Amino acid sequence: MYMRPLLEAAIVVLGSVLAFSAASAPPADANLIPVSSTPPLMCTTKNFTVQAIIAATTFPVPNTARCNGKPCSDYGYLISSMTSNADHILFAVSATQLVLPPPETPANVAVFGLGAGDNITGFLAFSQHEYAMRFNAAVTRGEAHVLIAGSSSPAGLTTVVIRSGAKQTESCLIAGPGAAATRDKFQPVFENQTSLVAGGKCIAHLSFDADGNISDITAQPADPNDKISECAVGSPETGVLMIGDKPLRNNTSPHGITFGDGTTTCYGPPIPSIPKCICTRKPCP
Repeated sequence: MYMRPLLEAAIVVLGSVLAFSAASAPPADANLIPVSSTPPLMCTTKNFTVQAIIAATTFPVPNTARCNGKPCSDYGYLISSMTSNADHILFAVSATQLVLPPPETPANVAVFGLGAGDNITGFLAFSQHEYAMRFNAAVTRGEAHVLIAGSSSPAGLTTVVIRSGAKQTESCLIAGPGAAATRDKFQPVFENQTSLVAGGKCIAHLSFDADGNISDITAQPADPNDKISECAVGSPETGVLMIGDKPLRNNTSPHGITFGDGTTTCYGPPIPSIPKCICTRKPCP
């Protein structure tokens, strides 16, 4: 007569154990880093494209006219869509960064305190390492600028949240004033490296920063008697490298990518975030 209650209790305990195991088990790829620590200058959602506004090869842009003479870092973005209209655009800002108050930042742009989160989407509620900043579509008109007091370089990783309509919410990750990537100080990094590039026509001298990312490139002809190859160094004017009619977004090879019948070798993105190229002819690339 006691068998049925005991059997039911055993089933409940077993079910609880299985549920706990399923909830606590890490995903199969738990040891993989989901995104690169080098911030991208463009990101896309289902309906929107967000593009960082750069000056030459600089992002963020320091001390722009929007800051009215105050030292600042201007994180500017173009937001576009062929299918939807954005009602609200939100950016994550690191707790270590200060948004310039009005009048530099318009009074109708909402900046929320740590842990408060956006009162429309709930974005960054309870977060203590980043806070939310919200632009309305009427304010941005397709362009938003997050103005940070003082120097804010290099850029960190920032989540962009876009709300269109009552329920459609999308997000992507871009270079911005968000949390900075961390690095392992015990990991050896290159300081300088020499590579034969552009189909063997040029020698590239690569310099690296403390994080092991390419910070500078110079080049010279591989053959001292070569009077034809210019071995010029340059970056795309838009900051985005196009291969044919498609943007190159993930060029992670340590040897870069060579194209154009072996006349051009480019490094990045994502390292560097704005690609740098060596070309046998100008303009480059």
